[in-house]
Formats: sequence, structure tokens, C-alpha cells
Amino acid sequence: MSGSLGPALLILTEVVDSAAIIYAAYWGFAIRRALVGRIYRNQALWLGVLSILLFLTVFVPAPTTSDAVIIVLSDLPIVAFTLAFFAFVDSTVPVARRSDPRLRNILHWDKIRFVAWGVLVLVEMLGVYSDIMTENTGSNDVVGLFVLAVIGAPPMFIAASRSMDRSLRGSLKWLGLTLLFFLGILLVAVGESAADFSDSTYSSVPYGVVLLFIAYALYKSTRSLAPINRLPAIEPGTPSSPDATKT
Repeated sequence: MSGSLGPALLILTEVVDSAAIIYAAYWGFAIRRALVGRIYRNQALWLGVLSILLFLTVFVPAPTTSDAVIIVLSDLPIVAFTLAFFAFVDSTVPVARRSDPRLRNILHWDKIRFVAWGVLVLVEMLGVYSDIMTENTGSNDVVGLFVLAVIGAPPMFIAASRSMDRSLRGSLKWLGLTLLFFLGILLVAVGESAADFSDSTYSSVPYGVVLLFIAYALYKSTRSLAPINRLPAIEPGTPSSPDATKT
């Protein structure tokens, strides 16, 4: 019974995560077409692209070969996702600052951004090199995501707290939560290394739960750009009322 439950649970987790990530990507591109402001459209486009990159990162199978070229190619999705996500954060900080009435600098971002880029690129390069040396693709993915979360989450939360744009503020808050959820991947990885799983398929379930939270946060970040508010009721007899047009 337990032998058949493990693969079934793994398949269910992958199906749910795939559906959630694709749904987040769909809303990113769909809402972009409905938005008018260039800033909002760019935000929605970025969120849609990041969702697609996340899907490729998670669900493209790792190679079983030790060929260095194949290992580098298989590392490209996670590297592209990490760097693209930070590029999104880097481009969002100036936009968020302009929505602050006091135009306050966010963590001196104009200066530390260069250091942050250098650290993140170095971490990704060392991760790919380690994968080649150990012939174990993806063994250092959590390190890059951890650095991304530590660097990217604080400016997003600060920007959200200072912005006077309600739509942008909500999107930034959920974007910061998305980055924090990457720390959950690190915690799962540490717990997995310390635990003794009798069936390796069960170890993928915690990862699936974290991915579900990440997909939901990306979706909420996109939907915050176009909040759906209930229209106010129109009283009979008012100029906007259908009854008022009758003669």
C-alpha cells in the first residue's frame, strides 16, 4: 500500500504545482492586456515571465549524464529565473520610490545594487561550477534562492510600506512574500538532509507545498495590480439609473 501511495502522492503534488504556476502565469499575461498604465503593464509582464521561468525551473527533468555541457544547460533555467527575478526587483525599486510622496531612498539601493548584483552572479557561477565538479545538477539551487530572498525581500517590503499607490503597494507586498517563501525551500532542504526518508518520493511533498505558496504569492501580486472592487449600488431615480431614462 505504501509503495503505491508514494508515487501517487508525487504525481498529485506535481500536477497541483504545475496548475498553480501556469495559472499565475496566465493571470500575469491576461491582466497585462487589460491594464492601461505602462508601469502596471510592465509589472504584470514581469510576473508572467517569472512564472513561466519558475515552471521550467521546477519541471524540466534533470539530466542523468555527467557531461559538463549538459549540466550547464540544465542549470540555465534556475540561473535565468534567479537573475531575472533580481532584475525585476532592481527595476521595481526606482518605480516604487517614485510612488513615495517623500521620494525616500530605499536602503541606498542606487549604491548597494551593484554589490548585490556581483554577489548574486558570483553565487550562481559557483553553483554551476560545483554542479559540474560533483556531477549533481541542482545541488546548489537553494543557495542562489537564499541570497535572492535576503537581498530582494527587504526593499520590497519597505517600498510597499511607503508607496501611496494602493495597487502597486499590494503587488510589492506579495512580491516580498514570494521572496520570503524561497527561504522555505532552504528550510525544506536542510530538513531533508537531516531526516532519513525511507521513500524519497515523500521528501518532494514539502517542496510542493512551498511551491504552491510561491505560485499563490505570484498570482496575488499580479491580481493586486487590477483589484476588483464591487460597484456601488445606484438608487432608483438618479440620473445614472435606468428608471431615470424612461419618459
